[in-house]
Amino acid sequence: MILFAMVPFLGINAQDAASVSGSPESTYPMLKSKLKRSNEGVNDPKKSADPKFWLSRAELLMDIFNLHRQYLQKGAQQMTVTLLYQTPKDQKKWTDAEGNQWEEMNYETVKILIKNGVVESFEEFEVLHENPLPEALSALEKAQSLDTEGKLSKKIKEAYITLKLRYQMLGVEKFYIPDFPASFNAFSAIDKINQKPLMEGAVDTTFLYYAGMAALRGDMDQEAIEYFEKTIQNNYPEPDAYVFLKLKYLETCDTLKALDILEKGFKRFPSNEMILRELINYYLFANKAEEAMNYLKLAQAEDPSNLSYILAEGTLYDKMGEMEKAKELYQKTIDMDPTFFDAYFNMGVIFYNKAYAMYKEAEKIKNPKEYGVLVDSADAVLAQALPFMEKAHELKPEDRSTLETLKTLYYRMQINDKYEEVKLKLEALPSEAVKPGEIQ
Repeated sequence: MILFAMVPFLGINAQDAASVSGSPESTYPMLKSKLKRSNEGVNDPKKSADPKFWLSRAELLMDIFNLHRQYLQKGAQQMTVTLLYQTPKDQKKWTDAEGNQWEEMNYETVKILIKNGVVESFEEFEVLHENPLPEALSALEKAQSLDTEGKLSKKIKEAYITLKLRYQMLGVEKFYIPDFPASFNAFSAIDKINQKPLMEGAVDTTFLYYAGMAALRGDMDQEAIEYFEKTIQNNYPEPDAYVFLKLKYLETCDTLKALDILEKGFKRFPSNEMILRELINYYLFANKAEEAMNYLKLAQAEDPSNLSYILAEGTLYDKMGEMEKAKELYQKTIDMDPTFFDAYFNMGVIFYNKAYAMYKEAEKIKNPKEYGVLVDSADAVLAQALPFMEKAHELKPEDRSTLETLKTLYYRMQINDKYEEVKLKLEALPSEAVKPGEIQ
C-alpha cells in the first residue's frame, strides 16, 4: 500500500529574487502606477501594435506577482522580513496550546504571519492584479506574434524562463495551502511554455512530476495520468512515478495499463523495493502465484529478513495448497516478530479453512460413525485456529475480519459468553472490508 508523502519541492533560485528593487512597500505605488499606464496602453492602437509594449507588460505583471512573494515564501526568516519591511503599523503576538510563538505583522500593503521566527503565510490588503501570470503569458505570446523579424526573440525567451520560475513559485505555494487544482495549473503551465518552439525543446521533468502529483492529490485522474506518463517518457529519475501512475490506471479500471507501467518500472529500476512490492501485490491478489513468486524471490534477494516478504511467500504457498510450507513461513514471521498481526491472522485462517473443508467432506458421508469421526477431527483442527485468531484480535481489537472469524469459532465451539461479546463488538463497528496479507 502506497502512502502519500509531501513532495520535496525544489527551492527558488536565489539570483531570481531581486527582480523588484527597493523595499516592497516603496515599490508598490510605482508598480500600481505602471500597471495603470499599461492597462491604458492595451487600448492604444499604436502601443498595442508594438511587441516591446507587450514584452514590457509581461515583465511588469511578473514583477507584480513577485512583489511580496520573493521575500515572504513560507519558511523565510523573520529577521530578513523585518529588515526589508521595517516597523509594522501594528502587530500582535500570542502563544498557541502547543507552545508555538505567533506574530501578526500589519503593513500598508500586506499582513505577514510569523510562526516560531519564520514566515507562515502572508495576505495582500490590496491586490494589484488578481491573476498576473496567465496575463503575462498572454502578453509574451502577443509580443512574439508581433515580433515578425525575431528582433526580440532572445529577450522574449528570457522572459519565458522567468515566467516559468514564477509558475514554479505559485505551484509550490498552492500545493502547501493546499489548492491542488491551482497547483496543477501552475506546474502544467511550465510544460506548456516549454512546448513553444522558441524554447527549443526544453523539458523540466521535475515539474512534470509535480504537476502529476498535484493532479493526483486533487483527484484529477486524467491529468494525473497524462503528466505521470510525460514524467516517465522523459526519464524522471525516481521510481515512484511508475507506482503513482499504476494507482491511477487501477482507479480508472485499466488493469492492463497498470501492469504494463509496473513492468516498465521494473525494467528501469529492477531492484527498487517499491516497484517490486507493487508487482508482488498485483499478482498476489490476481491469484497468479507463480508470477508473484518470481518477483518475490527477487525482492527477498535484496532484503531477506523483510517480514512482509516472508509472509507473502507463505500466502503464495497457501494459495497453491502447500499448507505445511505456508505454516512454516507464518510461524517464522511470528518468531521474528511476536506482534505481527498478519502472521497470526493467516495462521488462524489456515486451520479454519482446513476444518471447513473437512466439514464439507463429512457432509458427503452417509455412515454415521465415519461422519462422526471426521467431524470430531474437523473440530480439533478448528480449535487450533482459535489461539491465533485471539492473538490477532488482541493486536488489532477492531479488525472486522478477525472478529467475524472469532464469532464463527466461538459459535461452532459453543463458547457462548465469548460469542455474545464478539457479536456486540461487531455491531459497534462501522461496516468495512479488511484485506490482510498485502505487502506494506
